Amino acid sequence: MTLPSGPLRPAFQGVAVIIVLRQASFRRLLALALFCACAFLQACSTAGSYSLAIAHLNDSHSHLEPTPVTLMLDGQKTVVQAGGFARLQTLVDEMRIANPDLLLLHAGDAVQGTLYFTLLNGQPEFAFLNRLGVSAMTLGNHEFDRGTAALPTYLQWAKFPFVSSNVDFSGDAVLAARHVPTRIVQETKGERIGIIGLTTESTPQTTLDVGQVKFLDARASAEREVAALTAQGVNKIVLLSHLGYAEDLKLAAAVNGIDIIVGGHSHTLLGDPASLGSIGLVPAGPYPTEVRAPDGGRVLVLQAWKWGQMLGRLDANFDADGRITGYAANPVIPVADHFVRDAVTVPPDSPAYAQIVQTFKPGGLLRLVKEDPQAAAALVPYGAQLENFRKATVATATDDLLRGLNSGPGPLVADSMLAALPKAQVAILNNGGVRKDLLAGSISVGDVLEVMPFANTLVLLDLSGAQLKEALEGDIDFLISKKYPSPYPYLAGLRMTVAPNAASGQRVTALAVKDDGGVFQPLRPDAIYRCVVSNFVAGGGDGFASIRNAKGFRSDSGIVDADALRDHLKALSIVRKPSEQRVKVLEL
Repeated sequence: MTLPSGPLRPAFQGVAVIIVLRQASFRRLLALALFCACAFLQACSTAGSYSLAIAHLNDSHSHLEPTPVTLMLDGQKTVVQAGGFARLQTLVDEMRIANPDLLLLHAGDAVQGTLYFTLLNGQPEFAFLNRLGVSAMTLGNHEFDRGTAALPTYLQWAKFPFVSSNVDFSGDAVLAARHVPTRIVQETKGERIGIIGLTTESTPQTTLDVGQVKFLDARASAEREVAALTAQGVNKIVLLSHLGYAEDLKLAAAVNGIDIIVGGHSHTLLGDPASLGSIGLVPAGPYPTEVRAPDGGRVLVLQAWKWGQMLGRLDANFDADGRITGYAANPVIPVADHFVRDAVTVPPDSPAYAQIVQTFKPGGLLRLVKEDPQAAAALVPYGAQLENFRKATVATATDDLLRGLNSGPGPLVADSMLAALPKAQVAILNNGGVRKDLLAGSISVGDVLEVMPFANTLVLLDLSGAQLKEALEGDIDFLISKKYPSPYPYLAGLRMTVAPNAASGQRVTALAVKDDGGVFQPLRPDAIYRCVVSNFVAGGGDGFASIRNAKGFRSDSGIVDADALRDHLKALSIVRKPSEQRVKVLEL
């Protein structure tokens, strides 16, 4: 029997009992009496309280292997390898040893984002989620990236329940027959926990084809399911939300009865600004972010960054009425003991390595975590398939494609962005996003990955004509200041004339956007244009601050830029040197 621990303790906290016993028989008798007394006290003290243990993921996006993250360690930029399912397995197993009743939740977008999904269609992703022991998951918009036909297979592969409260499958006979629940109830430690799930209503606008599946109003769906659970006597409710952090905050403040929101979709990093700032990261809010519902109840909003680079962890305490009375938060960024500085591996026997290791604190946010050997071994066969895939030919180039103004792979990449997201009118690619020329001859998957090595995702967003011009001006200013030999972005669906020697903010003229008929029309400052950019550009990289600050529609498609280029080249089969003059330069 163990006494309750954590942020909320019994009333007898701090009472010390020291007993000195000399006779073994009396000691055994007294031990039994103390055991019974402790059991009685614990039952009394916890009769009206309950602690729920949650670990959670979101937007793992087929990142089965660890991914590089640049941190500030010991005052220097250091690249670490974060996440990976073998490392997550170690963490989850340790958490379950400490708390066997742990709920492991996933807030959607398990697939799309690496070659694992491109080649193997999601099977290894669900195999590793099963291995982790996921308790429940909701659907992200990228679960629809292969259309609705792929969903029954995902549901079959998953050895855990999906819950979806605002997706209406009744118009799709196959999915309707699978009876995806709108709510589920899981029991832990004798308490019933209601779980509901929401998917962003913008899914039909940001994914391939949702067929006859309908996405219902998120708030109304949440209110309906909370009412149904409450009618069943369930007073502890967790929402798995794939709406995004900002929408989660709004929902938490608008709907009564939700206690915890495990979020996703926006890839939001939450945590203590001081702790994260010390390693070079900037959170969007605290972990958890606490919101008050209309009835005054506390709602804890969670999110665990992206790609398995963080594992969220929360213990929430409830009173007898199902209201949150306290919590302990302990999210983890698990990393490998391999560090790179200035493109050079830090030797393990060096003083610099020792200094880096000293920055990791036991039980802290940033932890050195070993990979689970069995999970790592299970990944090896999948990795071998990927290596063979990288050697495959996707197209043939008739000419050398050398980087420069309106030349090289850049224009093809911009075209591929529009091909991947045909609802966009304009594609903008930062100059530095293209890292390699392509020479005449066979182009392999590996070549494509060297051209686009950053695994950036494509983001759909709306810009006014004025914002679009401002964005281009900002990027060209930046490139000129950095002395780029060809200081211009790559474009598709858009033309412009640039006077590089003109005053800052006045260099770009003659902007024109291609209409549905393929005719270029003058840009209108007050018109709204749907654009596709990389997540790097969407975040303001390379001088695109106006894109970062734009407040209109925005949705990360999750499509990796290299995947879009590969598919576009494969569709072309024969690739020729670009000839269209999308950027015209005037030397004044």
